[in-house]
Amino acid sequence: MNLKNIRALCVGASLSVLAACASTQPAQDQTDFDPIEPVNRVVHNVNGAVDFLILYPAAMWYGDIAPQPVKNSVRSFANNLGEPINAINALLQGDPDQAAASFQRFIVNSTIGLLGFNDVATEFGIPYRNEDFGQTLGHYGVGAGPYIVLPLFGPSNLRDTTGLVTDYMMNPFTYGADNSDKIAAAYYGGTVAGAVDFRYRNNDNIEQLKQTSLDYYAALRSLYRQHRNSVIRNGGPVMNDGQNNAMNASFDFDDQKASTGDK
Repeated sequence: MNLKNIRALCVGASLSVLAACASTQPAQDQTDFDPIEPVNRVVHNVNGAVDFLILYPAAMWYGDIAPQPVKNSVRSFANNLGEPINAINALLQGDPDQAAASFQRFIVNSTIGLLGFNDVATEFGIPYRNEDFGQTLGHYGVGAGPYIVLPLFGPSNLRDTTGLVTDYMMNPFTYGADNSDKIAAAYYGGTVAGAVDFRYRNNDNIEQLKQTSLDYYAALRSLYRQHRNSVIRNGGPVMNDGQNNAMNASFDFDDQKASTGDK
């Protein structure tokens, strides 16, 4: 079985889950279900070591040498790479207006914005909004499942990990990268650059969370759950969650999922 057939099966299976859950309310997870915590803590520590040795120095170097316009362009380019997936997931969630907005952003920024290096769409009044298949599953009531710390990617859960794989399979850039070295360099290079930019922009928040948390691992796990509850409802109120909602604003998870910021 070739890779394209595997992709088709993965996407088909994920869409079947949507059909089975179409009548349910958005999922809102109220507990940090972490049955493999010892394994997760090991991965968390390994990610922290990678961050300390590679990502943090790269982010600080990037922050020192790149002028602000370059930083803005890196962020805009990385965001633009995700717009096709944003549009697809908004459509799957039954939100054609947001799907059209994400598609318009991609066209405008890829043309007038010079391949996405300039966020012209925001200036035109079309704001950015991240959508992923994990959110789509949550929109249809699929619960988070067990908490998972992914190598390099950091905090996740079973639902969002499934979504991460599905987004990769559905992304047109994935297919383009298979057939063009230039597209592959732009796609994967932009993803890495976006991760470095994310780490730089969130450094103060990461350090503050480390310093103020008795258990950084547990604090990050709780923060991730709260954030995902919020984005599933597109920023709407989270039901029955007495946690400190201010933590949701601490990290800008929406721009880039790939980060090894946990250590």
